[in-house]
Amino acid sequence: MKINEFANPLPLFYATVRAKTSVATMTLKTAVYAEGDAQARQLLTAIYGEGSVISLSLTEAEGGTKTLSAQELQVKSLSDKAKQFAQQAKATKARQQVAKAQQALQKANTGKTTSVGA
Repeated sequence: MKINEFANPLPLFYATVRAKTSVATMTLKTAVYAEGDAQARQLLTAIYGEGSVISLSLTEAEGGTKTLSAQELQVKSLSDKAKQFAQQAKATKARQQVAKAQQALQKANTGKTTSVGA
C-alpha cells in the first residue's frame, strides 16, 4: 500500500439500492468506498445492475451524511472528471518534458567525439 492510501483514505458513500433476484426485488442500504460519487455509482451499478442505485450520499468528517441531489451528483461527477483530466494533462506534460530532455542529452552525447592520439 502507498502512504497516500493511509494519509488520505477513500471517502465512504452510503447508498440505497434495489437488489433484484428471479423471485423478488428488495430495497436495501449499503456502503462503498470510492474516490468519487461517479466511481461509487459505477461500482454499485456493476454489483446490483443498471438502474438499481436509488440514492447515494457521502459521509462527512463529523460523522453525519450529506445526501446529494441528482443535480449535485452531476456537478460533482463533472468536477471529478475535470480533476482527472487536469492530472492527465500534468502527467502528459511531464512525460513530454522527460522525452525532450532525453533527446537533448542524446544529441549532446552524439555531438561529442573522442579522438584517440595519433
